[in-house]
Amino acid sequence: MDFIKADEIRDLLHDYGIGQEQPDDDHVTLHMQGGESVQYLSVSMTGNDPNAVDGAEQQSVTAEQLPSIVEHLLNKLHHNQMVLVPVGKWRSIFDIVAFSLAENEEWQRIDAAASVELNSRDPLLANSGDLHLLEELFKALLRDSDSSDQGLILITVGVPVMLELVPSVGLRMSFGNEAIASELREICAA
Repeated sequence: MDFIKADEIRDLLHDYGIGQEQPDDDHVTLHMQGGESVQYLSVSMTGNDPNAVDGAEQQSVTAEQLPSIVEHLLNKLHHNQMVLVPVGKWRSIFDIVAFSLAENEEWQRIDAAASVELNSRDPLLANSGDLHLLEELFKALLRDSDSSDQGLILITVGVPVMLELVPSVGLRMSFGNEAIASELREICAA
């Protein structure tokens, strides 16, 4: 995984109809827009995600089910490059996973290179070889995160999918393709 400048994903966001909002200095939210072709799914540990997009399908899962769902979703999507965008600044994410990923050599290399990125929201670009690290990162965030600025958004390159990990809630997904929406819904319902 490597950090890239935010303007390097501008075309990807535009192509997928992803808009960006900054409700305050600490948070950035991304929303896939696009009319009837875009579908939304919220997979929530709380039974109901009050901040889900209007019209989103809602599924309820237990906290114990969510790591397995994330693992299956990432395995389904891992053939594509993926862009990771923090909801807050990277410092919040690196701080919260520091203990959980202390033994992960791949993460430690990224952590060492991230010192200039910690106060930024520059995206991380991941490739198919980063699947194991992505799984560990998402599982650590599911287990340890407790504030909204520790959320993480994953956008696939080549397939219009956006997955947002929402601390203490679960996952919010946006799909710009009916076939992939159906496949990923099945994973979440299993």
